[in-house]
Amino acid sequence: MELIAFGVSAAVAQLLTNIDNLAALLALSLVVGKWRAIAGYTAAQAVILTLAMVVAVGSDQLVPSNVGLLGLIPVGLGLRGLWQQFRRDDGGHTETFSRGSSFLMTSLLFLSLSMDSFAVMAPVLADSAPLFRIAALISAIVAVLALGAIGLVFAVTARATGPWTQRFERLAPFVMIAAGIYVLLDSGTDLL
Repeated sequence: MELIAFGVSAAVAQLLTNIDNLAALLALSLVVGKWRAIAGYTAAQAVILTLAMVVAVGSDQLVPSNVGLLGLIPVGLGLRGLWQQFRRDDGGHTETFSRGSSFLMTSLLFLSLSMDSFAVMAPVLADSAPLFRIAALISAIVAVLALGAIGLVFAVTARATGPWTQRFERLAPFVMIAAGIYVLLDSGTDLL
């Protein structure tokens, strides 16, 4: 039961830190084509989750007793995200892409939007025992695939998602802060 709960929490963190990716996925699918956008999104998420796992496994080799301090990263980024939400005047920047935009450019855009996911997943995976780490990784992969499927459905139906996307995107800093606090606390899923 603990594995399932931990996996679900990792999937929710992955989903909420990828709402901006979902909005970009929908917009890009209309501009560069749905398959190129989905492939770029999926590739970027594979890189992010692989790097998070590398950090997690690498942290085992370094200083396991201080791994929990990695929780300061998502807390700091979450606080920064909240600060930006309060300061923002809703004048976001837009990226310009053409139909001929490359897979690499699309993937790089999604990578740049996924640093919050990395900042949450790396400490959570690093601070977890191997079995919990695998459960979290599998759940995060399922979340990535679910968002890709949602993006595909939206791209096919071409419906705007503006207000809901913005509401969920506002939750991402809170998820980052909660994940960071979880990592900072000594819990039953820890390595030690």
